[in-house]
Amino acid sequence: MVKPIGVCIGEPSTREVDFISSEIIQLGDYVELEYEGYKVLGFVKEIKRVNKSLTEDLEPEDVEHLKTLIGKNSFFLGKISLLGDVDKKMFIPRIPPEPGTNIFRASKETLQKVFGKNDDRKIHIGHLLTREDVDVFIDIDSIVSRHLAILAVTGGGKSNTVSVILEGMLDKFGTILVFDMHGEYVNFDYKRNGKPCVRRIDLELNPTRLSYHEFRLFANVDDSAYIQDRYLRRAFKITVEEIQNGQISASNFWGRLLGELQAYKTDEAYKEDWKSITGVINKVEDMQEFYSDLFNLLQTPIVDQIEFGKLNVLDLSHVDEKIADIVVSHVLRNILEKRKAHVRNETGGLEFPVFMILEEAHILASSTINTKSRYWISRIAREGRKFGLGLCLVTQRPKALDSNALSQANNMIILRLVEPGDQRHVQQASESLSSDLVDQLPSLNVGEALIMGKMIPIPALVKIKLARSKKGGNDISAVSEWKKYKESTQISEKDLSNFLELGDTEF
Repeated sequence: MVKPIGVCIGEPSTREVDFISSEIIQLGDYVELEYEGYKVLGFVKEIKRVNKSLTEDLEPEDVEHLKTLIGKNSFFLGKISLLGDVDKKMFIPRIPPEPGTNIFRASKETLQKVFGKNDDRKIHIGHLLTREDVDVFIDIDSIVSRHLAILAVTGGGKSNTVSVILEGMLDKFGTILVFDMHGEYVNFDYKRNGKPCVRRIDLELNPTRLSYHEFRLFANVDDSAYIQDRYLRRAFKITVEEIQNGQISASNFWGRLLGELQAYKTDEAYKEDWKSITGVINKVEDMQEFYSDLFNLLQTPIVDQIEFGKLNVLDLSHVDEKIADIVVSHVLRNILEKRKAHVRNETGGLEFPVFMILEEAHILASSTINTKSRYWISRIAREGRKFGLGLCLVTQRPKALDSNALSQANNMIILRLVEPGDQRHVQQASESLSSDLVDQLPSLNVGEALIMGKMIPIPALVKIKLARSKKGGNDISAVSEWKKYKESTQISEKDLSNFLELGDTEF
């Protein structure tokens, strides 16, 4: 016979009960209550350990004396959130349990019904924080269609969590595009049937495939320079149209563009604007020189380089935030257009869904700076599910992340968050994140997470498993590097000393 671990006390409601227990109960434990013909699953959201004999009014000497007399005469008091009957689609009875109702530890079988099993639609993410015998699975379709945010302080376990999700999706032949801000995933060591599944996409852009707005940003012609903007727009449009019509080859892009601008400069009709035209010519020449490694007139679009069933990594680690913003917005715009084209049975579309991971999302979708990527992130967050495009926003600074973009992520994996501003920002963006759950975040250890959203039936505290695949981006150990350098320097000094002694030898 299963032994109860506690009983309801006080005035239970339909959503929450107070309880008392002499058994050891942990924060985040799952329990079951049987009443009104239902077997209701509950979550221990608050726990205290109490000893009525040892009060705060006692002197330290009295406490030590009492401890020898009463021993460990303590018990547990806490609160349980009622989640619903597992066998009845998590239905919550409209009548609260009676005070005195027994509370049982949730069985493994019950929890497995909730947190799933391995199949072709799920990823094994880890196990329940308080129950190592219960694995937790998250639904891939819900992640892609409803988007995901992974939030934590630096060193909280974000990279490992992302890697676990990558492995799970790649196991199912998922197609992933990572905007890699730090070069962490370029060397991601994942193989399927012995073959690497990582596709590194070189960061090269064909300027003829850029929108005029994107090209103008590279040329550093801002909105206030309306005269320069007018002439650059006209010259760019003429040059691109001539390439598309086959009048000139793509290799003549820069020469034709600058030639068109030079023609304006020598035309008496534009004499009043010659100074502005000279300025824009200088900017285009500077752009051509400064971004010579970035532009390639023969390169196919980045979206066309994405390979099915692979981890496609776009390494942005060697460009600054301004360029990363332009590149990401360019790729997001193109990928949305190409997925729409495929859904509409138009030629040139992208034939398969793509899950996109944006590292340092607070830079690309800033809450304070109107970045170019922010618009397309929000656009895909709103429309992506209709076209098989999913987003994963990863950041260690949630309060710096645009609240609109964050609110569109209907799934969250929140690792340790200590800063109250971050906690408030996340709670305001998520309807399902209660203050009770927010209270758990500072107490999480590295690799422990609150998982919630459409991808999991109920919120859960989970120990994220360790990823199998190796990746770059780990912190450098300064002590180890100093030691290696010291040892190499000592060897060099020894070799030099031996060489000098050899030189002094008389033959």
